[in-house]
Amino acid sequence: MPIGMLTVVLGPAASGKTGLLGRLARDMADGESGARIILAAAPRVTVPSLRVFEALLLAHKQGGRWALGTEEIQAVDACLRQADLAHAAGLLVERLDAAARQRLLLALALVRKPDVILMDEPEGAPAASCQARIAALLKHAASELGIRAVIAMTDAAAALQVADRVLVLDHGRLVAKGTPAQLRQQVQAGDLDATLLSSA
Repeated sequence: MPIGMLTVVLGPAASGKTGLLGRLARDMADGESGARIILAAAPRVTVPSLRVFEALLLAHKQGGRWALGTEEIQAVDACLRQADLAHAAGLLVERLDAAARQRLLLALALVRKPDVILMDEPEGAPAASCQARIAALLKHAASELGIRAVIAMTDAAAALQVADRVLVLDHGRLVAKGTPAQLRQQVQAGDLDATLLSSA
C-alpha cells in the first residue's frame, strides 16, 4: 500500500472485504514497528449523547494528558474540516445521518494521528454518492498527511474514479489488482470478467 495514496478493496457484499481489512490490520501491526493502524468500522462510532466535537476531542485525548489547550482544539478542528464535518461540530452524534456518521468514523480515525487507516464500508447498502464522497475525503487526507489509506467499497464506478490502486475480491479470493487503468485494460483484453467492474 503506497503512502499518500488510496487503495480500494472492491467487491460485492460478502466477498471478504471486511475479513481482508482485519487481516491487513493484524499483519501490519505485527510487521511494522510503531505504526499506528486504525481500523475504522461501524457501528461502534461513539457515545450518541456526545456532540461531534466532543467525540473527536475524547478520541484525541485517549492515551494522553487530559489538559485542554489550543493545540487540541486545532487538531480536532482540522479533522472536522478534513472529514467535511465542521458544520456539524455542535450536533449530537445520534442526530447524524448515515453519511455524516461515516464521515465521523473518518474524523475519529484521523484525530488519532494514524500511519494507516483501514476503513470498512458502512453496514447496510450505502448510497454510491456516500461511498464516493468518503473515499474522496480519505484519499485527500492520505495525500495531505502522507499516510496509507485503504477503504472497502461495493460501487465499482466510484472506486475506479477515486482509487489510486484497486484490489478486486470475489467470493473471498483476490481476482485482480492494479490501477483503475490497468483493470480496464484487463477487461478489454478478456483477462478480467467485466461484471466484476460493472457493479460490485
